[in-house]
Amino acid sequence: MRDMSFIDELMRTKMIIQLLNKKLEEGDADIDPVEYSMAAQMLEYKLNVLESLNYTSEADTDDMITINLVGINKSIQVDKKKLSEAITILDKPVEERQATVKKDDFVPIPTEGITEEEYLEKAIELIGELKKTPRKTLDKDTFIKVFKYTGEFGRMRSKGIKKTLQDKRCAVFEKDSKAYLEELKSSINEEEKAFEGSSQIMFDKLCISPECFERTQQELMNDPIASIELFNMGMSMEQPSVDVPEELSREWTIELVKASNDYAFDLFKKEYMNVLSSDPMLVPVLVSAAAHDWVRVKHEFNEDTFKAALFKHKIYEDGEVAQHMQMKQMELMSLAAQANPMMMAQMMQGGMGGNMNMPPMGPPNNGMF
Repeated sequence: MRDMSFIDELMRTKMIIQLLNKKLEEGDADIDPVEYSMAAQMLEYKLNVLESLNYTSEADTDDMITINLVGINKSIQVDKKKLSEAITILDKPVEERQATVKKDDFVPIPTEGITEEEYLEKAIELIGELKKTPRKTLDKDTFIKVFKYTGEFGRMRSKGIKKTLQDKRCAVFEKDSKAYLEELKSSINEEEKAFEGSSQIMFDKLCISPECFERTQQELMNDPIASIELFNMGMSMEQPSVDVPEELSREWTIELVKASNDYAFDLFKKEYMNVLSSDPMLVPVLVSAAAHDWVRVKHEFNEDTFKAALFKHKIYEDGEVAQHMQMKQMELMSLAAQANPMMMAQMMQGGMGGNMNMPPMGPPNNGMF
């Protein structure tokens, strides 16, 4: 694990150096002493991480690995021979499934041809008794059921809203940058309003408060297994139930993802740099929306159709796309450093962008990637 972490950090540091070198070779007019000063600080931070990972224990031998347990006066030893005997390399890949709760716990409720009231009645029946913990929060299984059916109910009620909102944005796309930003903010407000309204209807039917739901969610996010289940469920709930056109092959989808995000980042740098200072949390949404709207205007694939292609081809797992997006993330971090050095420090410590592992667009956040 230590060696894997070292290699991972080494690859990230290499990417930073490649980006800086590329700008120098191209004679990029955007080269700025402040930007490069911040980039140098980031490199120093990365090299410190590498140095901390590049060590061996005096107790290590050819047969044993010794690792200290931080925080307590103990260590563990791993027998390399036994470890190698426990690992078998297979000649073929195996099928992988996302970690989730038992499928039997969830019975899909068809949303076609039923009213909202009928959906609510069926969901309440399937959720069953609301079990709570001694802390007056929902227990894990109960919360996950509420989470799923509340999300699906929200999607049922907001069906068509995304298309309408994208139509409004595309009407001013590349025509009026100020109007586009206003339409984007309006889209965010409309989607949040629709989600909160749907959630409140479900909570009222179940006789639970939003505060109870939020406290439970916060507790479960501290549980690694539960947080993975919720993340995977959120991912699956984001997947649109529409067919993917044949022309949206894996290769073409990857090209569109890269081209659309290149456009979105360039548009951001040209028209919306002030957003970094005035409303930094809007930046990933803005870049994501611009990328989706570019695909819609230039290639006539709406957000749901293109997002369905991303899921079908598992684009968010593609190494080439991940590297491309990390390079874009680096550019965004450099811009943030100029606009707000404090934000840069937070990003380096795992704030916006999550230690550079999470691109600014992700399916759970209605993003491109």
